[in-house]
Amino acid sequence: MDTPAGSGRHEATPNTTVYKITNLDATGDGSLKACTDASGPRVCVFEVSGTIDLTSLGLLDITNPYITIAGQTAPSPGITLRGASIRWEAHDALIQHIRIRTGDAIEGRTPGDRDGIYVIGKSDDESRRPHNVVFDHVSVSWGLDETFTVKDTAKYVTVSNSIVSEGLWNNMHPKGGHSKGLMISAPYMLVQGNLIAHVDDRAPLETSPSIITANNVTYNARQVAMRLSPLSNNDAHDGEVRTTTVIGNVRLEGPNESQNHNAWVQIDEDRAGSKIYIDDNLCEDWGGEEWPCARTDSGFEPEFIAAEPPLWIDGLQVLPASQTLEAVLSNAGARPNDRDDTDQRIIDEVMARSGIIRDCVGPDTILYPVADVDNASATTVTGKIEDCDSSKSNAYVGKVIEIFEGQGAGQQRIAESYSCGSSNALTLNLTQDWDTTPDTSSRFRIHIDCDNNTGGWPQLTENRHTLELPFNYNEITESGYTTLELWLHAMADDLEN
Repeated sequence: MDTPAGSGRHEATPNTTVYKITNLDATGDGSLKACTDASGPRVCVFEVSGTIDLTSLGLLDITNPYITIAGQTAPSPGITLRGASIRWEAHDALIQHIRIRTGDAIEGRTPGDRDGIYVIGKSDDESRRPHNVVFDHVSVSWGLDETFTVKDTAKYVTVSNSIVSEGLWNNMHPKGGHSKGLMISAPYMLVQGNLIAHVDDRAPLETSPSIITANNVTYNARQVAMRLSPLSNNDAHDGEVRTTTVIGNVRLEGPNESQNHNAWVQIDEDRAGSKIYIDDNLCEDWGGEEWPCARTDSGFEPEFIAAEPPLWIDGLQVLPASQTLEAVLSNAGARPNDRDDTDQRIIDEVMARSGIIRDCVGPDTILYPVADVDNASATTVTGKIEDCDSSKSNAYVGKVIEIFEGQGAGQQRIAESYSCGSSNALTLNLTQDWDTTPDTSSRFRIHIDCDNNTGGWPQLTENRHTLELPFNYNEITESGYTTLELWLHAMADDLEN
């Protein structure tokens, strides 16, 4: 949390470079990528608002350390990054007041690996292990795999005052329904003041050995809210024990929830020596066993229960759970005083206990995957696709299979089951014979029904302003921050208070 990020304060004399983002291009001079790709301490500020469409890139990879992305500097209605996964390998980084909406365009990153944000590095390369990273007042939604992931190759990561919402369910993921929220396995994390809404699972999922989870709200998570998965599930944490503090969180039921899963936290830990402190969390009618709003599964030992927080941060301020909901709904996400239509809708749905887990961004049927026919029989068709996974065997069941080119073009059938062979060969078994059996001149595609959608992409106005940077902005003030940082703090305060 005390990272210098892009301020340059880690140097004897701060000398950060300020990059002005002057257009909404995916690449090139004046683009956000020009700033993220640069090296050395740097701050990205915005003289333009609107949507930066990164679909053609599929991935925005941030690898160079000491960076601040200051979305609060953009004119209203702020900045949305569309169509790409944002991958963090950089250490000492701060991102604020940015919306990341990944989405379900056919082009772009492979659907089975299309997260919104994922913080990841290389276990065998210390220079590529992100640490001292803060995500504050970020809105991230519409992931196809995870919506937000922080892997065990990172450490010292804060996720605060953010909205993680609407992991897409019945979409292009090769395992089928896959609406996920926030998955965390990095050590030394703070997760505070966030809203996780409208996801099937992982709201959040934690296999972190050391984490504080405080003052978060989970709404309409179909399975559990917070799941403490055993450290033994992650080889990176061999030999470690769990020190976990869970305090002041709220779970609200929604239309998609299972009534028997409404505890705030499910504890699956079995690592001897673990210490878990859970206090002052609110849920609906789950009484709990050892703790209110907690559910324990096999392997849990009462000796894991800690009387005091085993992990804390000096100066950390935590609200009582009775104040959490109001605080999170008023403060979470990018630009809470200037929310886009999607964030405002999510907030309104939490307040009204409405809304559901969504399948697609927009209403148009998605035609994916598309393949050449390798072979077919009266009741089957086989073709190689990019990403085949039959481990759950529900991705294509019940969907329309269309022959759209070659022999048999125009026929549509329903998939009854499927299997994956070598080289991603997908074989679909049909509920009804073909009238004309396709051959190798044919091509097929699968229809993904998008009647259950989010309403489409918010339209953000492209507005402009000229930023006048403060005089001598690298100077360190009595506060310990540079003049530039205080200028950024003031802009953030205007959006938050």
